[in-house]
Amino acid sequence: MKRIALLLPVLFLLAACSGPSYMLQKEGTMDIRTVKPVAGKSALVVARTTFVGFAIEFDTFLDYNMIGVTKGRGFFVKNDVEPGVHYLIARAESLETGKIDFKPDTVYYVQQTPRVGWWRARITLTPVTAEHLMSEMDEKCVQMEYDAKNPGPRLTEHEYNEAVTDYEREITEGYHKDFTDYRGFKVQ
Repeated sequence: MKRIALLLPVLFLLAACSGPSYMLQKEGTMDIRTVKPVAGKSALVVARTTFVGFAIEFDTFLDYNMIGVTKGRGFFVKNDVEPGVHYLIARAESLETGKIDFKPDTVYYVQQTPRVGWWRARITLTPVTAEHLMSEMDEKCVQMEYDAKNPGPRLTEHEYNEAVTDYEREITEGYHKDFTDYRGFKVQ
């Protein structure tokens, strides 16, 4: 029993130090203000700039498809988003959703912020500027890249419908004005 009690903290530390599932750490640093989408597409930068909840991973989906996972002080870039309306859904203890009308040759920045949940952290999604994210990032904020060779799961039909239904209901209640007014930043 003592061995198990000693082993648990070591296993937790190893899990906390590893990168997020389905992601590969990119070498070097990137100035997110230089992100450009593939021609005719949109780009999306999702960042988690805080160390709070560092060991907890947040799965991130565009509609049904996983596009990345964040862990404390990490970010990823998706530069080939098809233009049109898409739901950005983050899965933690609950599903947090934002709806974006992606325009061609435009970059969108979304910050993920952990908050206290019942049994696991919850998450808040906030559309922001590149300058805002840069002001909150430090040298320990690493860029991750989705591992196409080890793809993550898709949202289930139930999860997707729940996220979209809740989001659309909350819109009628006056929430999510930050997303409804968000237009991203046109690439010059």
